Amino acid sequence: MDPVTEAELLDVFDGQLPAEAMPDLTVVEWDAHDFLGWIHSAGHLGYMLLLSPNDGHLKGIQFRRFRFSGTGRGIHMCSLCHHMHSGEGTAMFSVSRKGSDGRHRLGNVVCKDLDCSLRIRDLVAPNDYYQEKLNVQAKIWRMQTRVHRWLTRAERL
Repeated sequence: MDPVTEAELLDVFDGQLPAEAMPDLTVVEWDAHDFLGWIHSAGHLGYMLLLSPNDGHLKGIQFRRFRFSGTGRGIHMCSLCHHMHSGEGTAMFSVSRKGSDGRHRLGNVVCKDLDCSLRIRDLVAPNDYYQEKLNVQAKIWRMQTRVHRWLTRAERL
């Protein structure tokens, strides 16, 4: 992913990105990201910045984030990067379908910090439960396909 400035980020989100939700763009390793994902400081919203495969423009997506409650036991798999998490490593992210005014939402279980791009490159904690034999390029392709399919169904790309 190419570097993005704060002005470009605000433009993509139509100026609706609150100051407390702004990520620190100076510490982002842009070469290691297929999309930039981050969490609002309050923890209830997630944001994603990616290039649309349809028109090549940057798209900003806002998600609702629901953390799983309970004991946190068990193993959960991220539906995008297929990383296996123990306990509370995943969350349910939902996006409203365009034009539905929030009435129709599509959800996925995803890494709780939206750091899938870093996980498939083993730049974050390695996967202790399941070591895939796929090479990194195949993992990237699979993750991008799954992200694009999800957001296309929500008419966000």
